[in-house]
Amino acid sequence: MIALSAPRRTVPGKRPKAFTWQPEADTFIALFTLLAFSLCYYAGTSINSIFLWCGILVFGTFIPLWTVLHRRGESLEQLGITRKFLVTSLIVSFVLGAGSAFQLITLASASNANIASHLVANFLVLWEPFFVFGWLYLRWERAFGWLPAIALTGLGFTIQHLGSVPLAAAAGFGVFAIMFAVVFALVRNMVVLWPLFYPVASGIGTLQAGFVMGWDDAGISAILLVLQLLIFWWVATKPRSLRAA
Repeated sequence: MIALSAPRRTVPGKRPKAFTWQPEADTFIALFTLLAFSLCYYAGTSINSIFLWCGILVFGTFIPLWTVLHRRGESLEQLGITRKFLVTSLIVSFVLGAGSAFQLITLASASNANIASHLVANFLVLWEPFFVFGWLYLRWERAFGWLPAIALTGLGFTIQHLGSVPLAAAAGFGVFAIMFAVVFALVRNMVVLWPLFYPVASGIGTLQAGFVMGWDDAGISAILLVLQLLIFWWVATKPRSLRAA
């Protein structure tokens, strides 16, 4: 049965299985946040960007943090924020980012994009790797195993963009997410993606989808990052006595 009142604690250092079946309440919370955020993403691109902002801060940041830190009583490590494999993650991230830089520069030149503003705008996007990999991927991995989690992450990333971009572009984003998930699964440390590799790869993906980001986009990304970090601080410093039943 699915444990709703007494969630299982993750054993430190235990490597996940390729396949398992251990869905819990946070598995369904993760699914809810994915669907709710996808609606916010669509509304944010078709109606008003305030919907996207709310989706990022509520469904993409607050609920994941509160669920892990207070409902489950776990640490930030269960969201991919850890010192484990830190040096390895930095090296892999640097190599992958540097290896992708030439493609980004080539695409930016072909699109007449300002490479500086486009890269900075993508660099400031912490919410996406946190939500997709630190939150969703690690929920799928614990519930179903790392192999289904990789596939589900790609599917979820496609769903997230449905209606906001053409179907082919959404599917392409899903393929990107699968590649990111493979890299993330090796170390389960957010540093392997952000801040070195993910901004470059995301810059490539957005240019391929026809999105060119200027300094105004970078400014919005900076505001969102500050708000997200404030939520991190507020939730992380709340007494554990406020943990949900």
